[in-house]
Order: sequence, then C-alpha cells, then structure tokens
Amino acid sequence: MANKKDDNKDRVIEGVDKDGNTVKTLLRQPTAQDYRDSQVQYNETFRKALDSGALLRQKLTDYMTDQGIWDEDKQKDNDKFIDDISGREEALKGGGIRLSEAKEIALELRELRAKFRELLSEKNALDANSAEGQADNARFSELIRLCILDPATKTPRFPDQNAYDTNADEPWVVEAASDLAGMIYGLDPNYDKNLEENKFLKEFKFVDEELRFVNDEGHLVDIEGRLVNQDGRFVAYRTEKGKKNIDQDDLYFVNREGEEVILVVGDDGEEDWVKISLKERKPFLDDEDKPLKSPVKAEKPSEEPEKEASPEKPTATRKRKTTKTTN
Repeated sequence: MANKKDDNKDRVIEGVDKDGNTVKTLLRQPTAQDYRDSQVQYNETFRKALDSGALLRQKLTDYMTDQGIWDEDKQKDNDKFIDDISGREEALKGGGIRLSEAKEIALELRELRAKFRELLSEKNALDANSAEGQADNARFSELIRLCILDPATKTPRFPDQNAYDTNADEPWVVEAASDLAGMIYGLDPNYDKNLEENKFLKEFKFVDEELRFVNDEGHLVDIEGRLVNQDGRFVAYRTEKGKKNIDQDDLYFVNREGEEVILVVGDDGEEDWVKISLKERKPFLDDEDKPLKSPVKAEKPSEEPEKEASPEKPTATRKRKTTKTTN
C-alpha cells in the first residue's frame, strides 16, 4: 500500500510477493533521463516489431475490416454504447426521479459498461500487438524498471529488462507498475468507485465500500437480493439470531431454490453440490435457538442424497463452514 503522499513525489510502497512476504520498494518519479532511456527502448522495439511483420496502427483498421473483426455494424454498436452510457450518467447526475428508477438506471449502466468492454476487447488486443502498441509497452516497462528502486541503496531492483520480465507478474511489481502509471498519466486509482453508477449505489447504501451488493440489514446479496457469502455462493442462516448478528458460523449453503446443499468430493476428485434429502430431519431448537439432541438415536437414512446442479462451482470451498474471502 502506498504511503499517503503527493502522487507526484517519490514514495515508498509496500506489497507482497507470491509467497506472501512483504516487499518494500522506493518508487521514483521518472526523470528526463529516464524518459530518454525509455524512448531508446521504444525505438528498438518498434523497429523489431516492423521487421517481424507487425502492422502499424493506421493499417490496423483496414486489417480488422478485412478479417471481419471490426465492421460498420460494430462501429454503430460502439457509438450507441457511448450514447447510452452518457445518457444514463446524465440522468443520475440530474436526479429528480424516483429512487427505484435511479437504481435501475445504475444497474443498466453497470451492464452497459461490461458489454462495451467486451465489444472493445478484441480490438484493444490487436492494438496492443501493433508496432506502436508493442513499442509503447516496451517503453513503459523500461520506465518501471528504472523507477522501481531498492529503498536502502536507491538503485534499480532490476539490472536489465530480462530481470524485470522474470518478475513482472509478482504482486508487488504489479502494484508498483499501477502506481507508476498513476504518477505518469494521472490515472485515478479509484476509477471504479468514481463511476457515476457506483457513486449513486454507494450513496444510497445499495453496495458496500467494495462495491458489493448489500441489503438493508447489511448482508451480502446478489443483484436479485438473494443472500450470498463472500465467495458469491448462495447461503441462508439457520436462526434469526444468527441472521441478525450476521454470524458466519450460522450460515449454510443453499441452491437457487433455497434448499440446503453440501459439497461432496467423489473418489475421482470431482466436486458436486448435493441437495440434502428432505427425509433428513433437521434438529429441533431450544428457546435460545440451539440445536437439541434427540433422546432416541435416529436411524441412518437409507436413501442417497439427491444431486443438485450448482449455478457455479467454487474453487476453494470444501467445507460447509463459510470462509472469508474476496467476493
């Protein structure tokens, strides 16, 4: 996490590596010499890209048209997305409409942006592979290499580009690169939170600080209001007391219909969400909502649990007890 300092000043940031170890790095504002050195890297990469057959950006549109990647219809879709997003933003800024209508507009905005990004994804990927795109990436990588310093020695952590490329996917390097991009290009680190729809949803407590949907009681929910845990799995509370206190130990997994399910791992390692048989009676509760043990030992049900298809399979959950992770 970056120290609270001016974005245009050198500062120490703290991150972690893939093993969870803390890494402190001095992030330096690029100097004129840094920009000149990075331009050399741009020129070399640009020439190599051209020699290898990379297209220039001005030729990219013709290529995408020839290949059917971008045509007149997609350009019309592009323009319509821009108009629709702009119109809904203005509606939220202006106010004067019912809160329920404003919420619908905010949700529509979220969906429109997602579809717009999907439309542009292939086009943007091709642009990154153009001669200029490859050269831009090389220039920025060189700036990162030159400006990520050891706090103790004030020298670059990576002696050359090969050393940087080897470590470029380390979490602390990714964070440093993001911070440097903000320093150079003035990028907003809170871009998502400052989108008009998210500011509205947060102001009226439809989402939490992490922009996850919540209900009036503070529970995490999906877009349709069903309870979910921090992994996005459907859940329910066994008792009203547990629900009131948002007691994570009181949660259990359910399917879309609200029926209790458990995660079963087969002999082949495959995971399945299995609905608990309706013939399996739940324990009765005392006056404090605590489960009571029957004085008579119950017979083990002979029927196998009924398998229920899950809307999604989590990658880490293997117990009925909910774990706290990022949504």
